[in-house]
Amino acid sequence: MQLSIPSLILVACVVSACKSEPTPVTLRDSQGNFVTTADYESMDRAEFIRSIEAGLADFDQQLGELRTRANELGGESLKEFAECEGDLRDERTAVVNQLTIARNALDDKWPEERSETVDVYMDLREDLADAQKDVLDR
Repeated sequence: MQLSIPSLILVACVVSACKSEPTPVTLRDSQGNFVTTADYESMDRAEFIRSIEAGLADFDQQLGELRTRANELGGESLKEFAECEGDLRDERTAVVNQLTIARNALDDKWPEERSETVDVYMDLREDLADAQKDVLDR
């Protein structure tokens, strides 16, 4: 059986669609608000881990954008950024470490470790928001 060129293209599209990366879990609702603690608490383990990993990627992007903006503004903004960057990086490491603990937790410890991960992650997001305010409100 010989396939026509349009049929081959269709088959190639279907095969490539099967291999594409899954859509990342969004961390914002339709109004742009971040996922709440209650939302995180209701997720299953795999969804939760994907959400926190996506949140860390978003954190990295926002921190990079903040660094760029602080460099553009210079002066006090750059000083404020320099003062908070190390702490933010340490907090990010704490989230990654806690996420690893949660990922490897036994089923009976999973809810406790998920809650701890949510706590350190939410602290990180709040501190990033504070840093953005401090750096950009000059």
